[in-house]
Amino acid sequence: MLKLLKIDIRKYLYSKVFWVMLAVYFALLVLFFFGVEKFVNEALKNANDSSPVSMPAFSIYAFPYVWHNLAFLGGFLKIFLALIILYFITSEFTNNTIRQNIMNGMSRNSFILSKLLFVMVLSVFSALVLLFSGFVLGMLHTEEITWTLMMQKSGFIAAYFLEVFTFGVMAMLLGFLIRKPTLSIGALAVYYYIAEPIISAILPEQVAQYLPVEAMGNLIDIPNTALMKMFGVNFRDYVSLQDGITCVVYSIVFIMLIFLIYRRKDL
Repeated sequence: MLKLLKIDIRKYLYSKVFWVMLAVYFALLVLFFFGVEKFVNEALKNANDSSPVSMPAFSIYAFPYVWHNLAFLGGFLKIFLALIILYFITSEFTNNTIRQNIMNGMSRNSFILSKLLFVMVLSVFSALVLLFSGFVLGMLHTEEITWTLMMQKSGFIAAYFLEVFTFGVMAMLLGFLIRKPTLSIGALAVYYYIAEPIISAILPEQVAQYLPVEAMGNLIDIPNTALMKMFGVNFRDYVSLQDGITCVVYSIVFIMLIFLIYRRKDL
């Protein structure tokens, strides 16, 4: 495993495109995490100017709620991480580096495993950004901090990792299936923003909740902020075991399909 990871690390270490794309994703994630509260409170302030009902400003950064809030928000940006995965996996085919790897003795299974490790490392990186951001923001916005308080709801970090990883493996599947960067990215965007929402609207809710992107989104429900409670709206404030199992099953199915497709297709 470490040997496979080292091969990919050497490959991306000297790629300016990889570091630029990763830096852009990191910047977007951090700016989103650190700036969303101010944006929401500014929007509430403007709404109060023209509304008879005054809505108070609130914080989403206090422990332990910061983990749930940031995990939910970070899910909106997983599409950008998927684009990085798609671009570099499809580049292996367009640049014929995959053929060179096979000629140098790497098996097809080893190549797939190296890409899965690539997806996993990026997912861990994203989860670590969430962990670091949540820790800093929680320390700055919580009056009385205890270890127990900090660790409450930290399970959302693992749920976030699973959401990002499952989506990354789905992007990887598209990359192996289509093999063209532009077409793969276009297919992912169409499915994510158009196809599945339409299918979800047509199907009964009991069935639609098991669609891939819908299942990933269900892992982390909308947080119960003070604003939601003000309107009497309550959402699930824990990670459902059923949703977690659904995402794990999807990851396994996607990986099996990747192995099946790759074995049957020519290089």
